[in-house]
Amino acid sequence: MHLYVAMWICGTLLALLLGWQQRKCWRLIWQLNGWRGVAQQPILWFLLCINLHPNSILDRVTQLRVYFKRPLAILIGTRVLVYIDDPAGMECILNAPECLDKTFMQEGFFARRGLLHARGQKWKLRRKQLNPAFSHNIVTSFFDVFNAVGNQMIEQFSQQPDLNGNAVKFTDAEDMLSRAVLEVSCLTIMGTPTNFTQTDDAHIATSYKRLLEISAIRVVKPWLQIDMLHRLLAPQLYAEAEKCNELLVDFVANIVQTKHRNWQLRNANGNGEGNGMETSSSSHWQRRIFIEQIFQLAANGELTLQEIEDEAQSMVLVSFETVSNSIMTALLCLATNKGECQRRLRKEIGRVFPQPANPEAYVGLEQLQQLRYLDAFVNESLRLLATVPMNLRHVSRDFQLAGRKAIVPRNSIIVLDTFNMQRDEDWWGENAKEFDPQRFLDHEQPDDSTADNDVRTEMPLKTKSNQQQQKRRHSYSFLPFSKGLRSCIGRRYGFFIMKVFLVKLITAFEFDSDFQLEQLQFVENISLKFNNVNDIFIQIQPIQNKKTNL
Repeated sequence: MHLYVAMWICGTLLALLLGWQQRKCWRLIWQLNGWRGVAQQPILWFLLCINLHPNSILDRVTQLRVYFKRPLAILIGTRVLVYIDDPAGMECILNAPECLDKTFMQEGFFARRGLLHARGQKWKLRRKQLNPAFSHNIVTSFFDVFNAVGNQMIEQFSQQPDLNGNAVKFTDAEDMLSRAVLEVSCLTIMGTPTNFTQTDDAHIATSYKRLLEISAIRVVKPWLQIDMLHRLLAPQLYAEAEKCNELLVDFVANIVQTKHRNWQLRNANGNGEGNGMETSSSSHWQRRIFIEQIFQLAANGELTLQEIEDEAQSMVLVSFETVSNSIMTALLCLATNKGECQRRLRKEIGRVFPQPANPEAYVGLEQLQQLRYLDAFVNESLRLLATVPMNLRHVSRDFQLAGRKAIVPRNSIIVLDTFNMQRDEDWWGENAKEFDPQRFLDHEQPDDSTADNDVRTEMPLKTKSNQQQQKRRHSYSFLPFSKGLRSCIGRRYGFFIMKVFLVKLITAFEFDSDFQLEQLQFVENISLKFNNVNDIFIQIQPIQNKKTNL
């Protein structure tokens, strides 16, 4: 009898303690959605539990979000998960100093020791240290690399026996393109040619992709971040992850250590770069690459060689995956909108570059700045198929949501759903789920005096209703890269690679597909992937083999 009483007292005390720890979470739930938010918790817990997999979670969120008032708060233990899919909420979170850090769930990432996942003061210091390596002068000095590798990529595409209008698997085209982007990443970040554009016998590119897939699983199932549990519950997955991670760590470490020895040798011989972090001289290639820019920090005792390896690993992984994924989704949009879109792009490219069209022509910043329709096309592809569908943030201390009488408690998890926000009719109109680059074009006519009349008339004035929609569109309703206090350090870098490669591909090939964008089944795999990717085929026709009037 006494035992039961003691157990009842202990249980009551534990319940009271748990309730006390959850009090701020319940308060937020009530402040956001009132009694309905409280009553919905069991339903939300059930839905969350049955969809904890990257292959299903994004589609389920897309289907179910319309049935709940948002922002939405879900109690998870002593924390609360806050789901946000509106621009005002995005702006508040991305500019709140309390939401600067990534969450514990993102500890599931491999290569997580660099800037991408640094927290607090460490992130602020590291970002300040690395900013010069991504300055405008440094990034624009990479255009020769973008063009050289882009030309190699076109050559590899041209040598494929399945071209000339035959259907090519999306995954095969993605493999060729992603290896070219990885080559660019290795050249600009680590200054080392790797020949990935031609071959990847060491399976470096596939290992990066597989590690991201496993990282996505570990994010939604954070208990797998504990090595013992991961090894016990998913032994094959754990072994595969360890093998890929070891391969990639060795790959980057060998390059960085070799480059560091060479850098030290040059300094010892009096050919070092001194104390400056940047040079505008185009003859000093080694001074422009990422790791060469930050070796001086190691010499000053601000960074260790291991930290430089971590940063290089993180930068290669992120730049390779996000840029290649962005280009492939743009090509998919191009192939499924084969008529007017491709014609306008080729005509604009033909106006900027000398005739006849030559995919090996040098694409520089000056030329890119004249390609207005290409800008609209790229933006629309990044809007409709967001490269990173969701972003997570950790709340370091209590703060108030802007415009709401709601206090978000410390240790909350913020989920920012960029994917669905950018496809929401409230912000993008009735055709929000359709591909329409015109929505990004200004209503003013181009002021380039060299533009011919046909191109000018191809860009019609927006209707009054569209102008009003453009005027009221929130500045945070489109987030191709992270904005706010923790903005993407490689934003310009990514845009430049993407546009240079697209100009060359559009000049060299015509793309077509019977697949429709509406058929896509989305996967939250850190970056956006498709569950039915094996059903996607693209016809790639070399321009020179087809009579095309540019």
